[in-house]
Amino acid sequence: MTERKDYSGEFDPDFRYEDLSKEALVRLVREYALIPQLLDRSGLAAVGLRFGQQVVEEIAIEEWRGASPIYTRRIREIMNIHGDGVSAIFKCLQLDPGFTFSYLDVEYELISEAHGFFQLRSCGALLDVEPFGERSITGMCHTIEDGTFDVTAQAVNPKARVRPVHRPPRVPAGRVPHCRWEVIIDDDTPVLPEADITRMTAGTTAARHRFPPLRDGTPHIPG
Repeated sequence: MTERKDYSGEFDPDFRYEDLSKEALVRLVREYALIPQLLDRSGLAAVGLRFGQQVVEEIAIEEWRGASPIYTRRIREIMNIHGDGVSAIFKCLQLDPGFTFSYLDVEYELISEAHGFFQLRSCGALLDVEPFGERSITGMCHTIEDGTFDVTAQAVNPKARVRPVHRPPRVPAGRVPHCRWEVIIDDDTPVLPEADITRMTAGTTAARHRFPPLRDGTPHIPG
């Protein structure tokens, strides 16, 4: 079958992603990666309008704690990401739907397998909340991220921790990069217990779903 460069032409009731060319898939994946941001903007905005900023922060933390360890393990499995060092953590962040390419312009600096930095030269999420003032900024860049970054890193290595070098509110105003974070793997790092929401999420059909092989028989999970 000829690869599709797009989905122009007639409707195909048997359409599959594998029918698309690499270029078409890249365009589609970029858009799909933006969808979690749109879901957060719409869903959490609705929560905020009804219940206020504090409840938004609480739900955002639970949402991330519930999903991030699950999808990080799934991404590691299908992309053959081995090891538990900082390079493996960075690989997972590069593929994380929460770090949407271009919307969040992320740069990585690997010092060693126990030490590294990442920074956001530009953060679309920050640009969304800055007009609402310092309370909204600290809610996202302090309260939510302090409650979630370690969860994501510890899905790769339980002894990993993520700490800010600097983060918004931006001082001076307009500072670039918007934020910078240090990742350290250290035996003294407290291991976070698995959150109740993570266990609940792990039991869902979405978390347990297994994709069938591709049309040509290629397994979804590499051998």
